[in-house]
Amino acid sequence: MSRTKTIALAAVLALAGCVAHPGSGTHPATSARASLVDPDAVLPPQVLLREDTVTALTHNRSQSRLAYVGVWAVDADHCAMMDQTSFEGFAVITPDSLRQPDETCSFVPGAPGEGSVRLEASCTRNRKISNRPILVEMLNSQSMVLSNDADRPGTRMIRCHLQR
Repeated sequence: MSRTKTIALAAVLALAGCVAHPGSGTHPATSARASLVDPDAVLPPQVLLREDTVTALTHNRSQSRLAYVGVWAVDADHCAMMDQTSFEGFAVITPDSLRQPDETCSFVPGAPGEGSVRLEASCTRNRKISNRPILVEMLNSQSMVLSNDADRPGTRMIRCHLQR
């Protein structure tokens, strides 16, 4: 299925989830949320993941309202490689840290409930520390655009998840 058709289908399913069907027993928001999850964006088993990856996965986003917390990759194939090999195109984000291929950053958590956040981060790369903003724009609960000063306009990423 083409990317355009996939996006259109996701939009239709999300909108369909906004309409309550009497007696269906399914909450509309749950239906819309479930339709966005990429079933192929599966991580390796939890026992093989790094500590910050597990922290990001198990963080209670509904309580903290920090939508950006999670494990992210540019596509489902990259999710499967998480913490197993060195590769480009991922971000592990906890409430106060970000790990990317050659860099680790720390920051004060963003404002709860915001769809876009600017995080003033202190980042370490090759033992050098730099301070810079990191921009996170949530497109929906399962995708975002992550921007660093160096890679504007940013990288679109999908949320990775454990096999259910």
